[in-house]
Amino acid sequence: MRPYLASRGKHSQQRGAAIVTALLVVMLAATVAAIVIAQQSEALTRVARATERTQLNLFANTTLEWARNALLVQQKNSTYISLNQPWAQGLVARPIETATASGVMRDAHAKFNINNLVDGDGKQRAADLEAFERLLRILKLDPNLRDVVADWLDRDDDFTSPGGAENGHYWRLQPAHRAANRPIQTIDELRRVKNMDETSFHTLSQHITALPLVNPSGDNIERTKININTASAEVLQALFVGVSREEIAEIIRLRELPFKDVADIKERRKSLPSAIVDGFVDVKSSHFETSLAITGESSQVRQTALLRLQSTVAGAAANTLPVIIWVKEQ
Repeated sequence: MRPYLASRGKHSQQRGAAIVTALLVVMLAATVAAIVIAQQSEALTRVARATERTQLNLFANTTLEWARNALLVQQKNSTYISLNQPWAQGLVARPIETATASGVMRDAHAKFNINNLVDGDGKQRAADLEAFERLLRILKLDPNLRDVVADWLDRDDDFTSPGGAENGHYWRLQPAHRAANRPIQTIDELRRVKNMDETSFHTLSQHITALPLVNPSGDNIERTKININTASAEVLQALFVGVSREEIAEIIRLRELPFKDVADIKERRKSLPSAIVDGFVDVKSSHFETSLAITGESSQVRQTALLRLQSTVAGAAANTLPVIIWVKEQ
């Protein structure tokens, strides 16, 4: 009996071990299968999202064409730019196949053009520097940023002031780089200047832009002007030195009936310094910043672009779409 019982117990143990082993194999196979399925699912999701983003980018191109056409229509219909015109109302969320497109346009001439700080010879403009410093103070930012930005843009390697920064400063940084020493294409470049922290940049970026100079290849380069019909109170306050905040507020209230030309500005606001109006202010705008958002089922494409109206010929509006200066994805 004992050998028989021992043999029977041994066989039972072997069968038990075989069952456990079989279960482990099944569990391992199931785990591997689950991992493979998850990886395949993730790969398919990535492919689907990439495909969707490609489609959304095509829709973004279509939406940008809407912006260009809206500006072309505006250019044909009016000789001035103001905030009560159709272009300023933006694109209300609109379906494009399986996506939704929305967009807004802003007059770039409502902002202080940072490239105005230097002239065609790469030398600093004193009047524009003073206006920029006033803007910094109005925004409660470090006024020394005036000299830092001016040094970044001008062609020489001489310090504007002890608080400025030229190539010698930037070469010592890690990673090392140099100052632009030229007009910049986008204000994002100012993130690299000395003492420009992200908070300061965010505040300043609401009121400045970087527009191409009027004649970048020749002499007598003119500054781009501020559109009095669209500019913020802060920019107008920085521009019109000596003019009270109450007067600036009155200008913004009165432009609900837009100023039609420079003569109209002078007629309706005789208190404004005539020299500043002539040299720094206009009612026309040629550059517009466009922000687009194309939202799909699982992803979104956001783009910003700078558009420039085509020049007019013999006083008639051009019949060609605005030029795309640059486009960047956010």
